[in-house]
Amino acid sequence: MPQQYELNLNDYIRIIRKRYMLIVVVFIAVTIASAFYSTRQPNIYQSKATIQLEERNTVAGALTQMIMYKPGDSMTSAIAFIKGTPVLKKVAERMSLLGDGVSLEQIHETIMGLRNRIGVEPIKGTNMLEISATSNEPENARDLVRTVVEVYIEEDRLEKNKQAVAVRKHIEEQLVFVENRLRIAEERLRELVSSGKNIQASPEIQKRLTELKDQRSTLLQKYTSKHPAVMQMNEELKRLEASLKGYSHEELEYIRLQREIEANRKVYLMLKEKLEEARINEVQKVDAVSIVEPPLLPRTPINPQKKAGVFVGGILGILLGVVLAFVRESADTSIGTIDDVEAVIKLPVLGVIPSIHGRLEKKNDFFRKYKNFFEGHPKTKEDEFYARLLVHHEPESIIAEAYRGIRTNLKLGPSRKVILITSAGPREGKTTVLTNLGLAIAETGMKTLLVSSDLRRPAVAKSFGMKEENGFTEVVTKVITLQQAIRNISDIMLGEMKLEDIIKTPGIENIFVLPSGHSPPNAAEILEAKDIGGLVAELKSKFDIIIFDSPPVLPLTDASLIAPYMDAVVMVYEMGRTSREALVRTKVQLEAVGAKIAGLVLNHIKPQMEALQGTPYYYYKYRYSHQEERDAGKNKNKKSTPDSKTQV
Repeated sequence: MPQQYELNLNDYIRIIRKRYMLIVVVFIAVTIASAFYSTRQPNIYQSKATIQLEERNTVAGALTQMIMYKPGDSMTSAIAFIKGTPVLKKVAERMSLLGDGVSLEQIHETIMGLRNRIGVEPIKGTNMLEISATSNEPENARDLVRTVVEVYIEEDRLEKNKQAVAVRKHIEEQLVFVENRLRIAEERLRELVSSGKNIQASPEIQKRLTELKDQRSTLLQKYTSKHPAVMQMNEELKRLEASLKGYSHEELEYIRLQREIEANRKVYLMLKEKLEEARINEVQKVDAVSIVEPPLLPRTPINPQKKAGVFVGGILGILLGVVLAFVRESADTSIGTIDDVEAVIKLPVLGVIPSIHGRLEKKNDFFRKYKNFFEGHPKTKEDEFYARLLVHHEPESIIAEAYRGIRTNLKLGPSRKVILITSAGPREGKTTVLTNLGLAIAETGMKTLLVSSDLRRPAVAKSFGMKEENGFTEVVTKVITLQQAIRNISDIMLGEMKLEDIIKTPGIENIFVLPSGHSPPNAAEILEAKDIGGLVAELKSKFDIIIFDSPPVLPLTDASLIAPYMDAVVMVYEMGRTSREALVRTKVQLEAVGAKIAGLVLNHIKPQMEALQGTPYYYYKYRYSHQEERDAGKNKNKKSTPDSKTQV
């Protein structure tokens, strides 16, 4: 099971700095997408109106409302009423949003669309409501708010006057009915009188009979027909009716019509009075809704907020970039910190070599800088040769100091003279470490031999401007002698290196090179069959320090064949390139053949990957910057020297 690591604040900062390009790319992409989305959105306009809710009733209506229980909040009820189906349906009809023959589903969709575009909010501390509407056109937004307010006022008026209107209509219907009955009775009475017959009836009996019938109707409203007063009234009526038996049929009809006409007149007058009261009561109910602020035509859109959208998109882009950076970091199987390297491999870190790309940027043109920006490896052959001799070209740089630190940590001496430089995989900088470490050791005056034992991709001799011929292959196959194969300072001077580069700093005269020779088709068989141990013993007798180059361990077996003859093996590891499993497997494979692994050299370390607590990286950075200033000063003084001499 792979080892788990707990991240601290330094780890978070390291990951962000390491993956900053991913964060920048995601940030730019999301910001551009947000800006494009914002510009593609249509303008949305909003219009608002303010209405006031106020109850205006008569004194009787106010007393009735005080007595009656009305649950619920009036403001909440008004909001629900405004956004209800009856109001919005009439709004849709008035704005011609519903055509002829529309289905119920289409009506429902239209109402839902209006409901989403209309907002109703109470104004805190008042009895006012703010009604708003949105639309892609400013005129449509204003008209929609205006229509909603108008329809709501009408519907509220109808709702509150519903009872009064019903009473008035009922009285009007009864009045028409009584008026018809009265007209019919009067017409029949006129016909009876105009018939020419002598109609006589006792006015007193007729009047008394009418009064008794009215009184009996009143008593029946209070008592039953068995009540003594009602029974007495009935006896009186029978007596009077018996007294009228002597009258003729026409006279009785005359008396009845007069009684009916008088009763209908009384009812008619009463209904006329009630009708006037109902009309007055209906008129007194003034509208409970008034417009405080009418809707205005909006001039500017409320959406999209393009600047805010781009800003929010940028924030989301940063957050998404950070998340993706941590996701990619978690998926990365390589080792991210020096502490992790030592914890996983169980070997000491001999040194940390900063990335070369910062140095190359200072010596190359703009296009080279752009090309080298994304990776620390040299991109051209010129850059590669420059990096392999950086200790020679820039002896006071932080990279040169890093190689001197490795030289110190190796504790070179009689028991540790022969060193093998190898790595788990390709392109981790083995040859660069070998050449620069050899230069750092040669500075101390020790005779240092660099053996180009990588027979598949030889590069040591080429780094010093020499050809890879008549070297290691020919020596182990006894084609030539060791003395004939070894190159020294004179061969370097005759090579491709410039003279001013050779004499720039001391120590290069202590460098000796054993080229690889011709590349054989069976490199592993040669290394396994020949007497490598005897060659190493002979080299020990002639040189103070011998450094062997080799191919990577995992893909090829060459390093495993040479390692047992070495006093120490140095593994070069580029953080972020090789997985921890490959690094551990390399160690196991070397130890299986008896190799003495001295430790690891961490190569191409960028500042954002540096995670050592207490590592003097920033001290080196300061020192290096200070050295640059000193070099600039020297150059300036050199340029000014002729002028000074002239003045003298």
